[in-house]
Amino acid sequence: MRIFSFLALCTMVLTATGQNFTIKGKAPAEADGKVLLLIDQNTLLETDSCVVANGAFEFKGSVGGEFLFELKNLENQGRNRVYIFVQPGSEVTVDATTAPAKVSDNGGLNDILAAVGVEVEAKNNALNALVQQLSAEGKSRDQISAAIAPDVEAFYNIYRSAIDKNKDNMVGAYLFAMVAPEFYPSLTEFEAAMANVKYAERVAFARQIRDELKKAGATQPGAMFVDFQGLTVDGKPSKLSDYVGRGRYVLVDFWASWCGPCKAEIPNLLELQNRFGGEKFTVLGVNVWDAEDKFKAALKSEGINYPQIFVPRDNKDDATALYGIKGIPQIILFAPDGTIVRRDLRGAAMKALVEEKMK
Repeated sequence: MRIFSFLALCTMVLTATGQNFTIKGKAPAEADGKVLLLIDQNTLLETDSCVVANGAFEFKGSVGGEFLFELKNLENQGRNRVYIFVQPGSEVTVDATTAPAKVSDNGGLNDILAAVGVEVEAKNNALNALVQQLSAEGKSRDQISAAIAPDVEAFYNIYRSAIDKNKDNMVGAYLFAMVAPEFYPSLTEFEAAMANVKYAERVAFARQIRDELKKAGATQPGAMFVDFQGLTVDGKPSKLSDYVGRGRYVLVDFWASWCGPCKAEIPNLLELQNRFGGEKFTVLGVNVWDAEDKFKAALKSEGINYPQIFVPRDNKDDATALYGIKGIPQIILFAPDGTIVRRDLRGAAMKALVEEKMK
């Protein structure tokens, strides 16, 4: 890493036979002195770094193909990530004095993505305006959902069209990784779509989604539980197997203190624990993606009386990854032998299932 008086220059060589590229950028004044990291989105490894000086930064290097990088740590108005496409011969400019940052490369891949972003933003703004209008007219949530369904589909079609048009370049791979979970919820659908996008395998996030879908598939109803470890409220080691597979039904709630939908389910879970908790049934909370002090505060404020496993963010066992969980709450009922009865339980349907098993 080398610092110059009027800019920071970093040199990177990714291939011995590649062609040169440059990334020049403007940064807000408060970024001076900050270390910027250039992260390869294939390997997720830091490929280079530099320090912002006098509101400017510059990377120089060589590549032998198309790459997607994340420029990290700009921390511009709460946004600290900028994604940049680089090709042999690319001259990329980054204006990080605006939020989000503007990335351009004279009609190259970055400009293609920017054009998609303009279209997406326009459609999103129109959708929000329509929702506000219908809400002001007194329409119910179901009525609004039905009314905007064609516009939502048109919104998604912007992404589908952009991915199809760019399926042979890195833009298509990036967009696929960003939106594919919404379009292809099953592993079979996801893998079939991924095979049609040339560089999707070179985007780590796309591979991560595929791995999560595989894990989710391995933890569907009928499968045996997968064990993980965390801590009790008192900070002692605790495993899922301390509760599951020990002769009673266990309703496991993956939750966090900051999650509104999670809190909305707590009264239902308390009701089930108070009615059926004992030798044949228990609710078990698994707190994830949370801070320990906030987790403990929520136990008191919500009046939670059923056992808990707290999984720290740096825990070697990623409980949510093991179960392919991308969003919470995720509530799973386990049978007395430890097999999964049902996932994605909520509200009345959850209570009806537990009542059925308790008869």
